Amino acid sequence: MIVKNESKVIMRLLESVAPVIDSFCICDTGSTDDTVEIIQSFFKSKQIPGKIVNEPFKDFGHNRTVALQAAATLPTSIAEYVLLMDADMVLWRHPDYSIEEFKSKLIRFNAFYLYQGSETFKYKNTRIVKNYSGFTYWGVTHEYVNVPEGMNIIYEYFDPKQVFIQDIGDGGSKGDKYERDIRLLTQGLVDNPNNDRYTFYLANSYRDKGDNDKAIEYYRKRIEIGGWIEEIWQSYYSIGRCYRNMGKHADAIIAWLDAYHIFPNRIENLYEIINHYRVAGKNTLAHHFYLLAEESRQKYPERDHLFTLMDIYEYKLDYEMSIIGYYCNKSDQDLPLACMKTITHKSVTDGIFRNVLSNYKFYTTNIAEYALPIHEKNQKALQEIGRTLLKPFLGDFVSSTPSLCWDAKNGDLVVCVRYVNYKINDKGEYKNGNEIITKNIIARFKNVTSDPKTVWTKQEEEYELKYDTQYNGRYVGLEDVRLFSYDKERGQGDGRGRIIYNANRGFDEATPPSTHPNSRMAVEHGWIVQDSTVNSKILQYNHQRTTEKNWVLFGGTNDVDIPNTIKLKGVYSWGPLVIGTICPNMGKFTETHRFDNVPYFFKDVRCSTCGVTIGNEIWFIGHIVSYEDRRYYYHIMLVLDANTYEIKKYTKLWRFEKEQKVEYTLGFVHFPDSNRFLIGYSTMDRETKFLMISKHIFDDMMILIQ
Repeated sequence: MIVKNESKVIMRLLESVAPVIDSFCICDTGSTDDTVEIIQSFFKSKQIPGKIVNEPFKDFGHNRTVALQAAATLPTSIAEYVLLMDADMVLWRHPDYSIEEFKSKLIRFNAFYLYQGSETFKYKNTRIVKNYSGFTYWGVTHEYVNVPEGMNIIYEYFDPKQVFIQDIGDGGSKGDKYERDIRLLTQGLVDNPNNDRYTFYLANSYRDKGDNDKAIEYYRKRIEIGGWIEEIWQSYYSIGRCYRNMGKHADAIIAWLDAYHIFPNRIENLYEIINHYRVAGKNTLAHHFYLLAEESRQKYPERDHLFTLMDIYEYKLDYEMSIIGYYCNKSDQDLPLACMKTITHKSVTDGIFRNVLSNYKFYTTNIAEYALPIHEKNQKALQEIGRTLLKPFLGDFVSSTPSLCWDAKNGDLVVCVRYVNYKINDKGEYKNGNEIITKNIIARFKNVTSDPKTVWTKQEEEYELKYDTQYNGRYVGLEDVRLFSYDKERGQGDGRGRIIYNANRGFDEATPPSTHPNSRMAVEHGWIVQDSTVNSKILQYNHQRTTEKNWVLFGGTNDVDIPNTIKLKGVYSWGPLVIGTICPNMGKFTETHRFDNVPYFFKDVRCSTCGVTIGNEIWFIGHIVSYEDRRYYYHIMLVLDANTYEIKKYTKLWRFEKEQKVEYTLGFVHFPDSNRFLIGYSTMDRETKFLMISKHIFDDMMILIQ
């Protein structure tokens, strides 16, 4: 590579390439800072041999060729291939793609393309060549590798998911880039009249400088020259962008349509038309061009174009449809899926994410429409949990969200119904007195099946759950109890089927000193024995925040200490996905797994229920809230691979009911024989409800992790 005054960024590049190189050769074109000293010191510390050559800057093709020729003099034992980089780049390599795999691929070919750009923009470029003395660079700027005459070179490329060049573009010689490039390219056209490459990049330089008229002039000259369709398409596309910047929208649309006419494989031009008409409120026209773009996106899945704007293909087209579809959806597009594809993308802006979430209320699936019958006596028994026991308090308390689980020891259905002394108004605002009080009522049912003709047997005795009261202050009681049946030894031990729980505990100044002196909300963990909590602890985590809630439990099998046992695990968060082991006696959550590469919107997903194991999968329900004129709740089924704990799939967002109420759930159970779920939930924190539904409803809503 060549450098000049790159001291601010050069270490970033050097650190990224050091693991894969055996030597270096760099041409300095006249640095006046300590760039050369930094390079020398770095490679000395890494014990990597090489050389720095000095050559005054003439043009990019000349100086890069000097660097290549100097590299050719290095011993082939340490310089069989040359990696071609710029100082303001970073070589990214996937952690699972080993250096050995990287180098073993080199021996089969003489030249390699690497993709470069950003998360939203990429193109391929020659970045690795066999260290032959005949390779040169051609071009005064925007130069390219020129193959020696008569040499038949077969190019290979690296998968951008394995190796990618992050082209950051903040180098030390960018201050006068546009003026410099215009000067070099103008002279280049004097020396090589009508050169297609010089003409194209001169137009780009004028465009980037903001001289739209000059840019259009040279783009039209590039179109007249003919040749490579990618540059011709780019010229029409860029003419449209220049006209748009000048406020000449009709001319812009004509240019973008010309681009579609000569090369329908690309959709960035159609996206611009769609966006223009959508913003103008002409949604029928926007929808018409969306159909053209979607047809091209499906018909031409190849994205290996010049300067591909990947974000348009991967989510921005879907974002446009997520808005247009409210007004015009003659093609019956799956609008919830368009929304999900948008908010899943890792490069989506938070503004777009919030807008999609705000619009989702118009498209969401209401799963109560698919409810299966529950015997009326069973439904009544569920609805009446706590009403007799708490009869003296029912004027002040209302039933809220239930939690439920199977008791692995005897097969009972265990249900905990929360009663609260506060109210939520129609805007989702809490109305309460001085104390926020929760009472939890436990009930058990035997002979529970999903058959609507079978009447379950309810145990006569219900009981109010007793708990450790030392943390009571303004917040009284265990909030959001989540039940989980922990069968550590899979039915083979004396302690099988122990019912455990996580619950939220609110703290205030009245709370006595605890393990969390600065906390406002924390998670309590313990066992439930008869009518009392036992061995309750406030869970601790090394990365504790002042407000912690909604940690959920599951049984893990992939990192157990004793074969054929289950380890008590917990999900701390979904974005990133943080999983840990819970030690009940120590009251400690220890992180064991972290997955950062999750869908963007997972950062706002909160845990609702504990995990339910189904085959080699673990199913959870989570929720996400859109804060607008009021709170809008949406739910999501999330599925982990039971062997790796990685997220495997998830559903589109959904609601329980059509009415836009505050909804919440704390638990569900699975009936393996009928493949159905029984889910408990509440609306407005004052109505307790239970829903029987087929698992295939969620299967049909699933989105697989790619």
